[in-house]
Amino acid sequence: MKTEKKFLVALALMTAIFVSCSDDGDMINDGESLFGVRIEALNTEFSLPVQASMKSVTIDAESIAWDSAHLVVSSIKFEAELKSVVTGEDSIEIEYKWYGPQMVDLLNNELTMGNFVLQPGYYDEIELKVSGLQENAGDNPVFYLAGTYTNDTGTTSIVVMVNHDVYFKTEKENVEVTEEEIDFTSIIQLYLDELMADVDVADLDNAELVDGVLLISSDHNTGIYQTIVGNLEHDHRTHYKHNHHDDDEEHDGYDDDHDGHDDD
Repeated sequence: MKTEKKFLVALALMTAIFVSCSDDGDMINDGESLFGVRIEALNTEFSLPVQASMKSVTIDAESIAWDSAHLVVSSIKFEAELKSVVTGEDSIEIEYKWYGPQMVDLLNNELTMGNFVLQPGYYDEIELKVSGLQENAGDNPVFYLAGTYTNDTGTTSIVVMVNHDVYFKTEKENVEVTEEEIDFTSIIQLYLDELMADVDVADLDNAELVDGVLLISSDHNTGIYQTIVGNLEHDHRTHYKHNHHDDDEEHDGYDDDHDGHDDD
């Protein structure tokens, strides 16, 4: 009974936090070049099983559809090495920090955090480290998913609550910032289908329900939980985008090998 009450209270608190979450995407650019980070969830609907070496996006008999995805972002650390225009060597190391915590709606692809000011120059490397800490989430999960699981017997509500610290890291090399006022965005993309890679459909069918909900957490259905947590550590790619203020021209680059580096 205590577990069920705690689960229901957590859901109520999560809802309240989502409503009150501030949106850094509304910040007005004052004409300077900025470097920000955005985190977004992709592939919200997919069939099962999902293999580690491939994704599944075709809705089949066994499938999951996520309609809610949230992450507590505790801090963003920005580090950069700015080269000297005289010697061509690294002349200054720059470090900024953005502090939350902020509950981020991963299905809102317009929210950008950090927005660190970049002074003009040639950067040998720009690095961002994003952390989501359980100590900042309190009684709520750091990472939260909610949706429906469908099999041949019907549809069941499914919830994933991750109560472990979460970290992401991205790097962008050879960045030139001119006087033209350019915004750079490092977009961390989470593939929700790949989070379920190697999860056995039979385990989902036989999972423990809490008040009719297929709850996956550190206390419930722990085998599935450990698989998802392991996938969460590796299941992301980085997409870089920058645009000029004067003509809204956008340029994209991807890190398709998950190493945090732009492959363009």
